[in-house]
Amino acid sequence: MSAVTSIKKAHEENKKVVLAGCVPQAQPRQDYLKGLSIIGVQQIDRVVEVVEETIKGHSVRLLGQKKESGKRLGGARLDLPKIRKNPLIEIISINTGCLNACTYCKTKHARGNLASYPIDELVERAKQSFQEGVCEIWLTSEDTGAYGRDIGTDLPTLLWKLVEVIPEGAMLRLGMTNPPYILEHLEEMAKILNHPRVYAFLHIPVQSASDSVLMDMKREYCVADFKRVVDFLKEKVPGITIATDIICGFPGETDQDFQETVKLVEEYKFPSLFINQFYPRPGTPAAKAKQVPAHVKKQRTKDLSRVFHSYNPYDHKVREACDWYVWD
Repeated sequence: MSAVTSIKKAHEENKKVVLAGCVPQAQPRQDYLKGLSIIGVQQIDRVVEVVEETIKGHSVRLLGQKKESGKRLGGARLDLPKIRKNPLIEIISINTGCLNACTYCKTKHARGNLASYPIDELVERAKQSFQEGVCEIWLTSEDTGAYGRDIGTDLPTLLWKLVEVIPEGAMLRLGMTNPPYILEHLEEMAKILNHPRVYAFLHIPVQSASDSVLMDMKREYCVADFKRVVDFLKEKVPGITIATDIICGFPGETDQDFQETVKLVEEYKFPSLFINQFYPRPGTPAAKAKQVPAHVKKQRTKDLSRVFHSYNPYDHKVREACDWYVWD
């Protein structure tokens, strides 16, 4: 359900609405946002205040930018109280913002440049979570691979510190990392992903298998870089699961460009594939470019989905299970 549809439904049911996220932060003057309370991505510590004022019938907008660091980085303290959707999983954001300037994305507009939380505060948050009965820590951010580049450290250094405090029976799961920021850490990342208390999983978005499309997206890597990362990790981390993202119908994408992407998916048979039909975000450079016709975008999305559903990425697991099964 889209945000516009959700807002309309809430109004029909006479519910109060508070909207958050990158799009309202970056473009608060959109028609569908008129009269709504909006809380910016760097104001989450004031969500109670916004909700209380909205319930009173007031329209509140907190969209300021903060430049603090540490526990109040981006206005969001690591030690804020929370109610976990799953009481056994703690999701920890290790940094806000990003280093990229992708031509289709609103995140940079809303969240700004990279700002990383200090290692000691992240480790303390993890320890506290385990004490509260959490069994898994999920690390997240706009780009986990870029962690620490603004504060003189890096992702592997953080991960080794976190591994030290993971108790027996608990696990650590890494989030999304763009290819450029993981290339220089491949050896260390392979060692970490082989650790018994770290899931052998990594989400590495490729978006397109065409270098010309990647250039137009300003993704700052080529297809060969992506393949190098995936090939290395698949060789060094037995059984690793690689997830990736694809955007179908980016402005300027030709049939040949799309076929290159299809070939990549057929070659690697990604077990987890997020397929997105390109949508022009207002105010982004990609929205101003000549668009691929809607029916072409829709068809490419269908075609790639069909490719994804044509293979069974876990067939080898079935064979392994059969090998272990002992017939009586």
